[in-house]
Amino acid sequence: MRQTFRDFSVLIIDNGSEDGTVEFIRGHYPTVSILQNFKNFGYAKANNQGFALAKSEYVLVMNPDVILADNFLEELASFADQQPASGSFGGKVMKLFSEAVDKDDEIGLREAIRSDIFDSTGLQIFKSRRVINRGEGEKDKGQYDRTEEVFGLSGACVLYRTLALRETVVRNEFFDQNFFAYKEDIDLAWRLRLYGWSSWYCPAAVCHHHRRFSSYQGRGIKKIRRSRQDVSRLLRTASFKNHHLMLVKNDQLINIILTLPWYLAQELALVGYILIFELFQWRSVIDFFKQLPSAILKRKTIMSYKKVAPREIRRWFR
Repeated sequence: MRQTFRDFSVLIIDNGSEDGTVEFIRGHYPTVSILQNFKNFGYAKANNQGFALAKSEYVLVMNPDVILADNFLEELASFADQQPASGSFGGKVMKLFSEAVDKDDEIGLREAIRSDIFDSTGLQIFKSRRVINRGEGEKDKGQYDRTEEVFGLSGACVLYRTLALRETVVRNEFFDQNFFAYKEDIDLAWRLRLYGWSSWYCPAAVCHHHRRFSSYQGRGIKKIRRSRQDVSRLLRTASFKNHHLMLVKNDQLINIILTLPWYLAQELALVGYILIFELFQWRSVIDFFKQLPSAILKRKTIMSYKKVAPREIRRWFR
């Protein structure tokens, strides 16, 4: 409500919360619209409900643990207006630290510390098909102060062009609802690319995000385990399953062949880690095969409407 850009409306999708969220919003922010679900439908389906109701030119998806700089919308909307061929836009997302947030305390965001450590400056994809938040964990020294095109944006806080969402919807889904949570933002970013929509990072738009599932690139086995153990088994299982469903839906055979050594090395490392430390992941394998027929049908639609050659996607692989 402190945004300098005023031409917006707020829609809260409440996923069956039991902490008084709905009552608080109705009591303190009567102009905010609320769609109240009777249970937790997951991140993907809940956001799809919001997308379906959107009548504006842009839709900002924002997690509840994000704080925007006062000029965030002004900077990002102004930039988006200058990029009519782009489907998604993101700002400089910094990390938010707070013991209160960690403990799910009701005063968490009020007492949060806005750090100078990057959370995300866009999504970066590798030949192995691993996707990370670009710059995560780095201190801001001006290295990401340049406006530039990126593979995609983190779903924690991303502005989508509504037209791009309408053009890339598959089987009446914007985010894939089989994903429930995790990787759905990468899946949509990949699909936008396949359909010819670009994504841009705009550093002038700044926000802070409290991320529970952080990147563990180059940290060693002990730190990887510690990082993953901070996330529930349910969501780790979903993440593993969704990663492979995403590949089934979006990857192209020639790109797999040309990057096969990196691809296989990543898969072997991932399977090895799971066999040693996360045997409970067998559930994700079962769920993957249950949802595979649906993913194949969605792939047929995506590949029928794609507008770019495999080399255009391949140029983003690092």
